[in-house]
Amino acid sequence: MSASFPARDDENQSCERSTVSRVISLRQFLEEAVFVGATDIQVRGCANRADQCRPGDVFVPAHNAAGDEAEKAEEAIRRGAVAIVSERMLPVSVPQCLVEDTRVVYSRLRHALIGNPSQRMLTVAVVGTHGKTTTSLFLAAMLKRMAGAVAYYTSLGSSDSVTCDRSTVRAPGTNKLAHWLKQADSQGAPSAVIEVTPAMLYNHVTAGIEFDLVVLTSLRPGQFAGSPTSQQLANLTQNCLKNLKPHGVVLANNDDAHVASFCETLDSPVAAYGLDAGKQVRGKRLDRAGGQQQVLAIAGNLMMPLTLKIPGDHVARASLAALTASWVMDLSIPEAIAAIESLETIPGRMQRIVSAVDVPLFIDQAQTPDRLAVALHALRCHHFGPATVVMDIGNHLPGPWRQRLGEVLSRHSHQVILTASDICPEAAQSLAMDVLGGCNSPGRVQVIPDRQAAIRWAVRHTQQGCILLAGCGVNNWVNRDGEEISDESVAKQAISQCNQVPSLPKLSIFPPSSASEFFSR
Repeated sequence: MSASFPARDDENQSCERSTVSRVISLRQFLEEAVFVGATDIQVRGCANRADQCRPGDVFVPAHNAAGDEAEKAEEAIRRGAVAIVSERMLPVSVPQCLVEDTRVVYSRLRHALIGNPSQRMLTVAVVGTHGKTTTSLFLAAMLKRMAGAVAYYTSLGSSDSVTCDRSTVRAPGTNKLAHWLKQADSQGAPSAVIEVTPAMLYNHVTAGIEFDLVVLTSLRPGQFAGSPTSQQLANLTQNCLKNLKPHGVVLANNDDAHVASFCETLDSPVAAYGLDAGKQVRGKRLDRAGGQQQVLAIAGNLMMPLTLKIPGDHVARASLAALTASWVMDLSIPEAIAAIESLETIPGRMQRIVSAVDVPLFIDQAQTPDRLAVALHALRCHHFGPATVVMDIGNHLPGPWRQRLGEVLSRHSHQVILTASDICPEAAQSLAMDVLGGCNSPGRVQVIPDRQAAIRWAVRHTQQGCILLAGCGVNNWVNRDGEEISDESVAKQAISQCNQVPSLPKLSIFPPSSASEFFSR
């Protein structure tokens, strides 16, 4: 007996739902699944939340930190679900399909229902704990120049190759990513670049996407609370590599020891890049000055200079990843370098405010000790002089890492101002004490919880060296007046006020040419 159900008659579906009329046989789609109450289930639409089910849907309950949707199976049936895909037998009257992981099945179903668009385009995944956004944007810049258009999804926004959306700054779920990829396919995008976070890997958000290239930027364990360990990262990345197409290639940052060690165990072809340990594509530092850096790029037997207008070795490695992609696909290396050089700024990633001339000012996302150390190292290598750091602290770092943050600040900064954009002043003082516990010179550290006031103070009182606004990047925060603002807007306003020529009072040195009214009487 096969469970087959009529197609839904609702035409206007949201972006979270399938909108095509394809029919998928679960018996053929999931060969190892166990069926209860039917020999097969025909899928025309699916939902992973009970409150999103509509008549004719197959319910594939999600389970995450928010709860297990399988507990709401009866609600899904009341809303019209005609079958359930689950990891365990449920006490329901409709047919069931038992699988090992519903997250993987749901992702594969969502992409199959929209026609598997990743099979019709060049698809690149950028995986890691550090450098994903910068690498993704360099790759997108290179592919756009080569093919005329590119779709991308990063923490700074997304594009379907025609329309840009700067509000998509959070990692997407399965539904949202599938909808975006479908839009990119309908716009005729020849390629797509996806920034894949560890959370996306854990939730198998990309399980339904097939990749031509997987870029591994870094597998160092993160320093946020709840970050996966190196072994967990390796396991999650291994699952992602199962989605490589038969001709797929792994691009590996060989300067990261964890990545290099992980790639030694892979059966897939690997192209390694790096400044220090690159193999197929290497970079040799030539010069660094004024926020720009020049690298001699070596791809196979070809050597060409590469000039970047963003400081930092981590930025150079990200550009080499894009160059490696062009080398693997046998694209024009000179064209790829020209495309990479055209990316002059990345918001919130060593972003320089051009109006700050006398004292250079940079904005960087650096929220953790290691990322802050990388940013300060970049400024130091470019000889900007002593650095004044306006560092935002919050509850995202555990206590020991807050002390480590203090060590990095005291070792590499001339002056430090600690702020708190998203917590109350009392909590900020408590967290600041943890940071001060790691400082060797607490006298060089000030605590100004009001970030807007702290940035203004730094701009007014820093006469030499450079300023680094760290911890927020492009994220908006709320000032004391309840307004949503950003580091960039506050810094530009403060710089503009400092650049204004002070108005001098008009002094009359000589007496007036005519007598005043008092003497005329």
